[in-house]
Amino acid sequence: MPPTLPSGVTLGPASANRGRCVIATQAYGPGDTIATFEDPCVAIPESSHLDRTCSHCLKVKPVNSSMNSSATPSSIRACTKCQTARYCSTVCQKANWDLVHGKGECKAMRRARQFTATMRAGSPDYLPTPVRALIQVLVRPEMAAAVAEMEGHREKQREREHKVWFDIQLQARGSLHYVGREDSSENIDEAIGIVCKLMVNSFSMRDTDFDESGFYTNAALAMINHSCVSNAYVDFVGRKAVLHASRAIKEGEEIEISYIEDTNPRAQRQKALTQYHFTCACPRCKDNLDVYQVCQRYPHLEMNSFSLTPDLDKLRNPFPYRPQALSKPFQQMADEIDPSCSEPLVGVDIAVRSKELPRRWKLCAQLRKAEAYAVDPLTRVFSEASVYFLQLGNIQYSLALTAFVLLHCDTFREPEPFASHRLKDMFMVTKALSYTAQAPVPPPSRNGALATRIAKFLSEKKQITIGQTMLRIILHYSVMTHSEQSLLYQHARDLLTEVEDLPGRKDENALIDAFVKNPSGQGEECFFKTVVLEPLQTLAGFALEIMNTEFGK
Repeated sequence: MPPTLPSGVTLGPASANRGRCVIATQAYGPGDTIATFEDPCVAIPESSHLDRTCSHCLKVKPVNSSMNSSATPSSIRACTKCQTARYCSTVCQKANWDLVHGKGECKAMRRARQFTATMRAGSPDYLPTPVRALIQVLVRPEMAAAVAEMEGHREKQREREHKVWFDIQLQARGSLHYVGREDSSENIDEAIGIVCKLMVNSFSMRDTDFDESGFYTNAALAMINHSCVSNAYVDFVGRKAVLHASRAIKEGEEIEISYIEDTNPRAQRQKALTQYHFTCACPRCKDNLDVYQVCQRYPHLEMNSFSLTPDLDKLRNPFPYRPQALSKPFQQMADEIDPSCSEPLVGVDIAVRSKELPRRWKLCAQLRKAEAYAVDPLTRVFSEASVYFLQLGNIQYSLALTAFVLLHCDTFREPEPFASHRLKDMFMVTKALSYTAQAPVPPPSRNGALATRIAKFLSEKKQITIGQTMLRIILHYSVMTHSEQSLLYQHARDLLTEVEDLPGRKDENALIDAFVKNPSGQGEECFFKTVVLEPLQTLAGFALEIMNTEFGK
């Protein structure tokens, strides 16, 4: 029997190619909440984040996060028995004990610690995330019954490379050992089946901006099919998964979400989808559409009138050149370049990045010539360079690059003005603006003159007013399409309160209030253009000079 779907959606007819599907029971507008999925089969922090995440509500203790962390718990205390699961309060600890921890998970974690102490001294004393997920299902018969309804593609998993199937067997045997069950062929067979189903039907709750990381499985949510041009998206708020419409959806229309990063080149998307054992036939994949083509097809571009890219003509006609003048389509160029630039630079030694970024910048020369800044891997190079300069302490460079990504990349990659990446990059810019307003003098750099020019430009602008206006836009779309419980909303709200309470800002507050209430008004539009947009555009205009100066030789 299939799991019960929440109000707002219902099960649609199955097809040979796509299996079961989920359809809307009513019409929805862009950003509307379609349904909320509760009671997950599994909702756990990733193992590497156990020491700073509540194992029940999944809130994160602040640990050098790039975002303001005032809304996260002040302390995370370990379970006194297993010393592995951690909780932000006694309420969460009791709730999790009754739900799963007291039903066998705690004992399994204690066995794991004992095994590590005696047999594998020096190794991490926590179980791998997939093993912990399997244990949560094994100790709860009701969750095992829910997972049984999922498709696991077991035989296809067996046909994958030997190491993958070996790891699946190892996870099954390890979990049985830690929960104290006999490793009989019957038990192993059952555990392997669950592992396969969790692999295919789980969601990653990773959010590097907020240092969040988790593993989430909900049998009802797993029935929603994939598309690289989806009409809906999922937000995770604690143990809940909230389904939102990214565009207008008609009653009876199938709901589709993206299982992967859908702005990646086609080859990378297809590789990522192999774990789900199907070939995507959406228009983006079928015709190898680039992000600009997908943006032009978005039916609600007018929503960007209240955003940092209110020029709708630019969204509909992004290029000043004739594409046929290029030697080949830039999406084809991107597909050829991407394998040499796909390895993430996050966490890589900064000395290695200082050599790798110039190489990637050079590889993207044809994409730069085409001004296809929103196409990966070029967008990724800008973003990775921004992080690189931030870690070097050069906030001016990092700010200019993030502003460039925000204005010239994010808008085309995610034409919905309420898209998470756009709102997060806006928040990063506001944070950087506040830092540079407090300390406008640039740190030493290879090109001190350029950093000084940026600092001088910033010193002449009303950085606080720019950031305050952006925070109001963030809150507008966060309330409309996400949740007041989301970390982004809470951090933006806290920062806005700090700014609005600063002395001497009565006039600026009134101007911003007037703009938010009537953004199309003549005076309000002029204020937004001259005080916010034009300074941001000038700031972003430094980006190419920065990249060529630092990485062009």
